[in-house]
Amino acid sequence: MSASVDLVAEIHGRLNGTTVPRRPRPGTAPPLVAPSSRPLQVPLRPGGDLGAVQAGRRSAYRFGGPPSVDEVAAVIHHGVGTAPRAGGLPSLVSFLVTTPGGDLSEGVHRVDPCLPVPSLVAVRAGDPTSFVAQSLDQPAFADRVPLWLVLVADLGVALGHYPARHYRTLHLDAGVALQNALLVATALGLSACPVMGYDDDAWAELLDLDDRRFVAVLVALGRPRLEGGGGRGRGRIGGT
Repeated sequence: MSASVDLVAEIHGRLNGTTVPRRPRPGTAPPLVAPSSRPLQVPLRPGGDLGAVQAGRRSAYRFGGPPSVDEVAAVIHHGVGTAPRAGGLPSLVSFLVTTPGGDLSEGVHRVDPCLPVPSLVAVRAGDPTSFVAQSLDQPAFADRVPLWLVLVADLGVALGHYPARHYRTLHLDAGVALQNALLVATALGLSACPVMGYDDDAWAELLDLDDRRFVAVLVALGRPRLEGGGGRGRGRIGGT
């Protein structure tokens, strides 16, 4: 790694050391698998009035079932994929962490944002719920959330073109992509919630990240939970 990447990685590691560590038990992560690619459907184009979508966006703490594959493709393409980034660089990588019961196989998937149709590349296969619960400050989220969208910053890409100060811009890039994804999810009628209470090392292990990449934010995604209807757990969750 370059000197800038080494410097930022050290700073990032020291900042992470100020939090309460969440260390999942060894062996609870689904096993790594040989990479295989699955193309998604052509993404839906979200409709509706922008003002109404903005007014309707709220963080959700209870979820129903998982989003459909075409809804996932829309959040990835129209949400994350259309967000501007400094220098137009591919400095953000998206992952999906999926639980049993949806159209997507349970496990961890890296998003390949190839056009016109994004694809998913398998990273791990198996139910990640136990590992996720042990990696969150609010473990009840793990049983409630059917799908996680994870935005990962790539220091190697960004700091290959800019000085170490650009570490701050990576967070802005991730914030813009997050807001885009939340608005697209709202326009599609999905429930979503950004989550920042997690252990960086645990999620780096789950996603099989190298030292130049770090998780910028988690996004809980699912269908709305109908009042009195079935959901994915009832643990108490505070604001995030």
